[in-house]
Amino acid sequence: MNSASIGYQCPQCAKDTIPVIRNIQATGFRDKDIKVTRFLAISLISIYVIQLILGDILIQNFSLFAPAVSGGQWWRLLTAGFLHGSILHLFMNVYILWVIGNQIEKIIGSVKFSVIYFLSLIGGSLVSFWFSPFGSYSIGASGAIFGLMGAMLIIGRKMKLDISQVAFLVGINVVLGFVLSGIDWRAHLGGLFVGVISAYLLTNATLWKEKNQR
Repeated sequence: MNSASIGYQCPQCAKDTIPVIRNIQATGFRDKDIKVTRFLAISLISIYVIQLILGDILIQNFSLFAPAVSGGQWWRLLTAGFLHGSILHLFMNVYILWVIGNQIEKIIGSVKFSVIYFLSLIGGSLVSFWFSPFGSYSIGASGAIFGLMGAMLIIGRKMKLDISQVAFLVGINVVLGFVLSGIDWRAHLGGLFVGVISAYLLTNATLWKEKNQR
């Protein structure tokens, strides 16, 4: 068995993957720089430290709160994704961001990675805004993180990688979202859906462009 980006592959599977990776590299589809992943991880940690210093001020003014969003504070759809309710909440999101975001940004580049991340974040916030109890608060980068996991499923499949571990991670987290209290499963599902769709569109657009250039 050969070590792969996610899990392991049999030698024949790895052999079959090489032409796909070469084609992607030839179109500039691979970027070893992970500056966006690093920036996001540092930002999430730094903002949480500020939360600890200022108390609930950031949550009151920048969390996803439907009445405030309806009143014109649309930026909460974005800023809520940079706030967290506990150190465990922060750690889980930053850990998955670093492990999966690192790989995605290397494969598809910083620009496409940023598009997937922020579209997933906003998509998750919108689903939460539309379907959560109207007076509830919601915070966390989980919508964007689920979007990255969904994107990894699409990208890994196209590159013929073993994505079973990511699929298991997605499944477990979806179930936990319904079982555990206090989790905004709506944002999770919204981010996951947007991540899958945006990754599918972006990767197909790149491969279509490569095909037409031949």
